Formats: sequence, structure tokens, C-alpha cells
Amino acid sequence: MNNIIKKDFYTAPELARELGISRVSLFYRLHNGSIKGQKFGRNFIIFKKDIDIAKIKSMLRK
Repeated sequence: MNNIIKKDFYTAPELARELGISRVSLFYRLHNGSIKGQKFGRNFIIFKKDIDIAKIKSMLRK
């Protein structure tokens, strides 16, 4: 049986990989508020509804 779970969020490593940046760079942006995320235990989760990947990628290129 092939169960695929659709998540409504990214973990920090997943989003960093998607954006093509390091985890450290992503954590910096999470801490300064340029990317909105929620602390969940020791980890951050970033809800897909709260971000626009294309907009963030264009912001990173500047």
C-alpha cells in the first residue's frame, strides 16, 4: 500500500532545499522575520499557506 501524506507545511531542511539555500541562511531569515515560521519543539515548521516560494526566491536573488 502506497500511503502519501500531504503536508500543509515545510520543515526547515525541506524549505531550504526547495529554495536552494543553506539551513543556516534559512534559520537566519526565520529569526529576523523575513520568512514566517512557527517554532515546534526544537524545530521550525513553515506553513505553505504563509509563504510564496516564487516571491522568496526572487527576494533571495537581490
